[in-house]
Amino acid sequence: MADMKNFKQLRAENNQFIYKSYSISKTDQEIVLDFIYALREQHETTEFHHRLSLELNEKIDTNFEMDNIVFHIGMAEAISYYKIAAPKTFIIECGTLTQAQKEWFAKLFFNGLGEFIYVNKIDITQEDLVDFVSLNTKGFAKISVNTKENNIIPIGGGKDSLVSYELLKSAFPDSLLFSMNPIVASQKILDKHPPHAIKLKRELDLEKIFAFNKRGYLNGHIPFSSIVGFISIWLGLLYKTRYIVLSNEASANEENIIYNGQKINHQYSKSLEFENDFRAYVSEFITEDVEYFSFLRPLDEIHIAKLFAEVAREHFFDFRSCNVRSKKNEWCGKCPKCLFIYIMLCNYIDDATLVKVFGKEMLDDAELQELFDGLTQSDEVKPFECVGTYDEVNYALTQKYNSYKKEELPYLLKNYQPKSMEYDLAVDYEQGNNLPQKFKEVLREHVERLNF
Repeated sequence: MADMKNFKQLRAENNQFIYKSYSISKTDQEIVLDFIYALREQHETTEFHHRLSLELNEKIDTNFEMDNIVFHIGMAEAISYYKIAAPKTFIIECGTLTQAQKEWFAKLFFNGLGEFIYVNKIDITQEDLVDFVSLNTKGFAKISVNTKENNIIPIGGGKDSLVSYELLKSAFPDSLLFSMNPIVASQKILDKHPPHAIKLKRELDLEKIFAFNKRGYLNGHIPFSSIVGFISIWLGLLYKTRYIVLSNEASANEENIIYNGQKINHQYSKSLEFENDFRAYVSEFITEDVEYFSFLRPLDEIHIAKLFAEVAREHFFDFRSCNVRSKKNEWCGKCPKCLFIYIMLCNYIDDATLVKVFGKEMLDDAELQELFDGLTQSDEVKPFECVGTYDEVNYALTQKYNSYKKEELPYLLKNYQPKSMEYDLAVDYEQGNNLPQKFKEVLREHVERLNF
């Protein structure tokens, strides 16, 4: 593989990224959204073709002006291709953004690409990363539809969305379940409620992306949840459903590291900061008829782990949170996410069951020491995964440590120093979240029943 090209060199050689077009094709069986982007180099231009295909398992009304939200889906999806060279100029040929909208997307790109900036050792400010240039001066009208008091719950196959699903299914039995490129774990949930299942196929222009990567162009993490956000708003409009119910917890707000004064958060687009920004943007520029919030936002990972152990027993051997092997319906047992999930559940699910789930006793694996240190020690770089805070991990490990006799400690706990810490498990249902009142009541009922 070629050496990684210098960021400044790439910006000099690739001075324009272009959002060329979006198109909408509709039949009774599906809706297809096609997007075309281009990277203009000094001597050639490469086009990228991106597609979303929504399978229609029921007849829905698609006869509303959806260009506004589809255009915005294209803006969010563009980041997968923009990051290849991250040029300064981002030209929009198929729509327009006001100055306020440009500033909003500049913040999303800068913070959403924070891990990408850190890993590639890029020294840049939010103001200098990208300039959005609209060639079309005609804006989009806000969309108005008559939405019902119902929910769309994105299902990813991990423990968090399964907790949301289990807590809400009795109170809201008509909730719609949405999965994009569903893995086996999420497909099993969709199969239980076929009339309420929404499946979407997402196809990136991977061959061209990989070709650039082989030539030494840039690669890295993107704010994927922002893409899910815009797509979910579109689905809310299509299915006339008011609430988009995410499963992001309070822990997503903590950064991994501070780099050049920037808080680098792998989970930025799952954070409350992004959620607040996104809600305000959608309401002002797209629609007031669909509302986006995270149902689990008042909770810590500790709460969610205990809830999962109590209400999701039927999913113990089906759920998959490992980003390395989940598409193969496996746990890799070697990544930060596997170790973190194991730690979160180890006080609430018995050891024998956990070993069956993960294939081994992960706290007894000496090869995981470096990952263990990254999860437990604040002077380390917190792993770039969707993992919880240092306090949550240490609270769980201290509880587990104290449950052993000294001579029985597994390898990773033998040199671990348990923390004498006060950990506040009280849940604040009023501050730091956007839950409508009826959702707060459902959450409160379940949490208080477990008597944390």
